[in-house]
Amino acid sequence: MQNNFDAVRLGLALVVVLCHLAVLTGLPSFQPFLTYLSADFAVKGFFVLSGCLVTRSFLNSRSGLEYAEKRVRRIYPAYLTTILVAWLLGLAATALPLSEFLRTPASFKYLLANATFLNFLQPTLPGVFEHHRVPVMNASLWTIKVELCLYCCVPGLVFLFRRIGPYKTVVLALAIALVWEWLLGQAAGISPKMVAELSRQFPGMVHLFALGALFGVEERRLGQYLGWVVLGAVPLFWLLHEHSLRAVVEPICYAAVILFLSTRLPIQLNAGKWGDLSYGTYLLHFPIIQMFIHAGLFQHNGWLGVVVLLVVLLGCAFLMWHGVEKPWLKRNSHYVAAQISS
Repeated sequence: MQNNFDAVRLGLALVVVLCHLAVLTGLPSFQPFLTYLSADFAVKGFFVLSGCLVTRSFLNSRSGLEYAEKRVRRIYPAYLTTILVAWLLGLAATALPLSEFLRTPASFKYLLANATFLNFLQPTLPGVFEHHRVPVMNASLWTIKVELCLYCCVPGLVFLFRRIGPYKTVVLALAIALVWEWLLGQAAGISPKMVAELSRQFPGMVHLFALGALFGVEERRLGQYLGWVVLGAVPLFWLLHEHSLRAVVEPICYAAVILFLSTRLPIQLNAGKWGDLSYGTYLLHFPIIQMFIHAGLFQHNGWLGVVVLLVVLLGCAFLMWHGVEKPWLKRNSHYVAAQISS
């Protein structure tokens, strides 16, 4: 059985990079990225993959404490490093005098709020990127707190899988996500834009995570039907473009496509040869794009700027993996084992 999880995760991360590049620069030559690629699909795909892989991690853990420790080791060192890198980039890019930047409470509130996953409390730094289309330092970090909430749900998901069955549990998770979005839409004084934003927060993504978890424990039974699910779900997804049933079909479609690419391709895509670069790519791309815009690197030759951006970004992700992520993992982690055996 082929395992292309690393390749799919890196591909999803690069989709997010290109979509954010189009939004942040506003350059007409980059707008086709938003036509042919979908950051929404990519982010939801990450939640599906997390459900599959993290549930397996939980089942392979000797205790809940060991599971929690593995999650912290995998997520937090690179996350904290990203916050520090963004702060240093802000220090270099601020329009304020250095002394004023360091005296401004918001400068250190950024570190504290983001380090505790409360990104919405301080998404910007004083005097930094204020004239950009989107002035925030890293708008991608919202997904990490949702991931952490979903990690906390894994013991409950596994309990329900064993108590009422995995398929009923997934239906329950889908109902929770749909009711959450419906309740937001019924709340007075919340704009449609805010409803869309809040619906992505926990527990709005629990159904995608649960679908991944279902595959994680039922791959032997489901794997043989995965291609047929893709063939049925994708056309149905497009046919229901304006129908309310699309909300039910979409997560099944997304999960089937992502899991098929990850486990059923006839070739092995050795994207992890130099390490798992997907997490670093996802975490670091937003502040690096902002810094490129600040330096005017897309003004004269936008496509050359894209090439330089990808080289710099993947180089930084490589350094993040080997300098931060991998050293924090336990030696029995499958990430480390894969690198040792390669």
